[in-house]
Amino acid sequence: MYLYFDYSALGALRWYVKVSRKGRRIGISEEYGTDAFDAAYEAAVAALGGVMRRRRIEPDPLVQPERRYVHADRSQRGQTRYYVQLRNGLPKIRIRAEFGTAEFDRQCDVAIVSQIALYGDATDHFNAQKQRNERRAAPPIGLPEAHTLRWYWTLYKQSDHWLGDLSVGHEGLSDATRLQRTGLIESLLAENGEKPFAVMTRKVIMEEMKARTPSQAGNLLSALRGMIRWMIDEGHLDEDADPTIGLRSGKAKASRESGGFLPWTEEDMALYRAKWPLGTEARLMFDILHYTFLRLGDAHRFGPPHLRQIVRKMAVQIATEKSQGNTTVTVPVHPEFAESLRAARAARIVGADVFTGKLVKGRVLPMNKKAWAMKFKKYAVLAGVNEPKKSCHGVRKARAEVAAYAECTESQMMAMFGWTDPKMPAHYIAKANREKLGISGMDKIVAFDQSQSLDDFLAVPEENDAGTESENRVVTFHSNFWKKA
Repeated sequence: MYLYFDYSALGALRWYVKVSRKGRRIGISEEYGTDAFDAAYEAAVAALGGVMRRRRIEPDPLVQPERRYVHADRSQRGQTRYYVQLRNGLPKIRIRAEFGTAEFDRQCDVAIVSQIALYGDATDHFNAQKQRNERRAAPPIGLPEAHTLRWYWTLYKQSDHWLGDLSVGHEGLSDATRLQRTGLIESLLAENGEKPFAVMTRKVIMEEMKARTPSQAGNLLSALRGMIRWMIDEGHLDEDADPTIGLRSGKAKASRESGGFLPWTEEDMALYRAKWPLGTEARLMFDILHYTFLRLGDAHRFGPPHLRQIVRKMAVQIATEKSQGNTTVTVPVHPEFAESLRAARAARIVGADVFTGKLVKGRVLPMNKKAWAMKFKKYAVLAGVNEPKKSCHGVRKARAEVAAYAECTESQMMAMFGWTDPKMPAHYIAKANREKLGISGMDKIVAFDQSQSLDDFLAVPEENDAGTESENRVVTFHSNFWKKA
């Protein structure tokens, strides 16, 4: 690594050692390839302050640290490097201390805490251990054998339950649901795909659920039940042989405890507006979410074609993606949203088909919803709203809370937010009513505490200017007084 050669004026080959680019060099006069040459080379490297490094023919296996957020990789020269990274897309902080020492742990603590302070990840403690899942083998390829798990899975993806056919009463699954269930079921095919479906017993399914988070366990159970429902309808399985009967997941309880996406607070919205004024793309994306109450699947494709005049009022009218176009949301244009649209048009950042998207050759073209959400999240982080669970949906949840406090009815909230189940508005209305009752109840207690107490009636009479007690002003009958003889 430090060995170089050149030729003298007479054409003789000369070997020398050089550690730094501008440092001195030491020549080697011994014959190349001999033990003496190697000894002279090592002595020259040591004299120049270099470190002997040898290339490994087969590098040692790279062992990842067990600490959360601490990762390891290997350079092109075989050097193992350790760094801290909260998640993909965020900076990597190199850890220079020796692995396994107290100084290494201290530098990791400092790096993790500083990164959490900048980018937010309050749900995970920096001393927590990594959750590791064993890598599964790739799913088998080729034609599946009959009556195996992969055989049923292949047929299920071609069925009306999966693709949909309204003539037989099946709406099919959305693209997002298909993508999710494909990943869940195919994770089982590596070990059980070529085995008969009978291997998917209740015990096996429970073990697969235990290896996942409560949310993913619930999704896996739903995916299996969807395929088993098709198998029962097609006569491949008896109802009594359903291995998922009686199985439950903790998805609902975990969702209630975590609360899902966090609603934006007034402070968050003030930070965002202060960072992104009217006429910027970031502000227009926020105003679309804030004043139309749309979900991400509808906000990313919202554009001028969805503005219509209804009863002499401009309104937002769009068929929701979640209902596959069966539910239409109609919301009048908010005056502040109209002002935001005028500022965006003046800045020429509005497209013909969509209001916001990707800019290609001066044209605003639609984006997919994941890219749209990532762009909005980037703008939110730059504005200081960097909590991990505060995203597009958090703005919608905040506006639902406002609608409940404004005493909107369930029917009004269902029409504005595109809900088809009255449980959703009832949840927000019940929460708002509970807080209102608590506030009004405290007002009554304060009024009662400030009312006249028993001490007012038992107060000691005040003395007059002469130092004697004041005159008794109790009213009595004249006949009660004694007359002097």
